[in-house]
Amino acid sequence: MAIITFMSDFGWRDPYVASIKAKILSLNHNVQIVDISHEIEHFNIPHAAYVMRNVFRDFPKGTVHLVCVNTPMTGKEKMVAIKLEEHYFVGMDTGFFSLLSDKLPTVIVELRKDDKYAPVFPERSTLATSAVSLASGSSIYNMGVELKQLGSMMLPQVKVTKNQIWGKVIHIDHYGNLITNITTEMFDKVHDARSYTVMFSREQLEIISTTYNSVESGECVAVFNSSGNLEIAICHGNAAELLGLQYDSQVQIRFVD
Repeated sequence: MAIITFMSDFGWRDPYVASIKAKILSLNHNVQIVDISHEIEHFNIPHAAYVMRNVFRDFPKGTVHLVCVNTPMTGKEKMVAIKLEEHYFVGMDTGFFSLLSDKLPTVIVELRKDDKYAPVFPERSTLATSAVSLASGSSIYNMGVELKQLGSMMLPQVKVTKNQIWGKVIHIDHYGNLITNITTEMFDKVHDARSYTVMFSREQLEIISTTYNSVESGECVAVFNSSGNLEIAICHGNAAELLGLQYDSQVQIRFVD
């Protein structure tokens, strides 16, 4: 059974999610629709990219991913379908797709705006229809004009020296945990069995723990999460609120010989 995943910043209180699902099923009732999230922060492309980047490879190759986040409604928007790591993606060319992988897409197509195009709700018309076409076996090359490149965005960068790693918060999850762009791989390259201090806000930790519950309730803890990113949390608390940190806040690790 063909799979279409669906991610948006629509939320659940309005009919938008159901309307797009209805459109998909009216075109092909055999398609399986999997919701990734509809609670993406409004217009927040880095948030959407973090979520998609960490889950799309868990689906079978050939899955179609419909992305409806920060969709402009000017009538001049560029809608694209791409093939990346043997997965298909359909959405607006906002820079989102440049944040999903270190690899480049093997195919980029600008979707045609046919007579079904609706500038007020293009997600339900052109984007949903294109996702169904791909999931139903249509060739991506028949869906529009092939492009050479996509719009791009840059995520916060990590600075690494012999004795320090400077990273940034790149995502705040539902629990208020602060996920950074410092990875296990970066840490292991610099660590060399030395002592270290993790510094953020006005706090310092002398250890990166293996579980969130390795400290007392209300205390700060640093862990490498399941995606390999350093995460700052407060046991049974909201780290973002209590520490006053947000997207792009700095987190530093200092190593001592």
